[in-house]
Amino acid sequence: MSVDVERGVATRQPGEVAATAHAPRRRNRERVHALDGLRGVAAFLVVLHHVLLIAQPVSQPPGEPAFGSGWWWLERTPLKLLTAGHEAVIVFFVLSGVVVVLPALRHVDFSWPGLVVSRVVRLLLPAWAAIVFATALLLAVPRVPSQVTGGSWLAGQVQSTWGWQQLVVEFSLMGGSVHYDNVLWTLKWEFLFSLLLPGFLVVAVLVRRWWLPAGLLAVGLSVAGAVGHIDTLQYLPIFFLGTLIAVRLQAIEGWSESRRARRLLAMILPISALVLICQFLLTPLVPAGSDGSHALVGLEALGGAGIVVVAGAATRFRRFLESRVPQFLGRISFSLYLVHLPVLATLTWLLGDWNWPVAALIGVPLATLTGWGFFRLVEKPLHKLARSAKRGAARVVERSVRESRTA
Repeated sequence: MSVDVERGVATRQPGEVAATAHAPRRRNRERVHALDGLRGVAAFLVVLHHVLLIAQPVSQPPGEPAFGSGWWWLERTPLKLLTAGHEAVIVFFVLSGVVVVLPALRHVDFSWPGLVVSRVVRLLLPAWAAIVFATALLLAVPRVPSQVTGGSWLAGQVQSTWGWQQLVVEFSLMGGSVHYDNVLWTLKWEFLFSLLLPGFLVVAVLVRRWWLPAGLLAVGLSVAGAVGHIDTLQYLPIFFLGTLIAVRLQAIEGWSESRRARRLLAMILPISALVLICQFLLTPLVPAGSDGSHALVGLEALGGAGIVVVAGAATRFRRFLESRVPQFLGRISFSLYLVHLPVLATLTWLLGDWNWPVAALIGVPLATLTGWGFFRLVEKPLHKLARSAKRGAARVVERSVRESRTA
């Protein structure tokens, strides 16, 4: 998903932004490419996360990984960032809070009904197509139970039998999970955020001068939601963090041009990355499943927000995200996110999960290629349809309001 930026995204207050000769050039750019790149990197990490889940039951010894073992390096060191799937979703949620809000900040006459219609087309229709794709693979390659380890994530969480009743439920995307394509659970929260966006934006604009306490309050609510197992309280504040970043994005860009800010941002990035995976790093001290562990999961919101801030600022990390590979992944990120799991799961059932290295070696490139094809054939045409639907909905509402005033 691309991010459009024009002049006047946010009102600059006196003394709020460090003025430099380079700031106007950055603000006049039409796209914040780095946020596209960050979304692409996060989507690819979700792919690697599912490879790890497939490999675990046959390659990871039970219990805490032995110090210095391969699994210890993957689970208890910063290398966990390479397979941090749920944590990458947290970054997605923060990014959505930024990219969906920016157009509303650009236009005073922004159409909220048009936004909702556009989001339905851009999210719901590709998701339905992905479920159809996953179902076709399920029917083409029978899911023989002996091909995967009993009790494993793949055996228990990925659909292995056909059933039209379950399929109808899954098309709603409102259940706790979508077994035909597990990653689609996130779309429920994307839709809910789209409906609540006007309120989120008003609050973010009102508290923009007090962005730090407002942001910390949102993180605190997310932590409380994780500890209390209240998904709404855990996830919606993460979108608000993105909304707050969007309101402050111009100020962030201008501030980041100073040398002192760049030194600070260079520290924020690794700290945010470590906060994002702190639950795994601290598992030997804070047992998984405890309230403390759940609190660390909620704290991931702070890490995700920090990474997005650094990506939107004038940093080397931003330049990396603007390079060719992250930009390609960013362009196909939603499609890759939607189709990679059916590809990986089908290959694993075909080859057996004991052959997970072969499934991964074939599956990761194949999933990327499939994501590219899905983008070209499904998602990209729906982008045009979404824009037309947005304009049409805006015209219908405007005409209805005009007629009601003259009646």
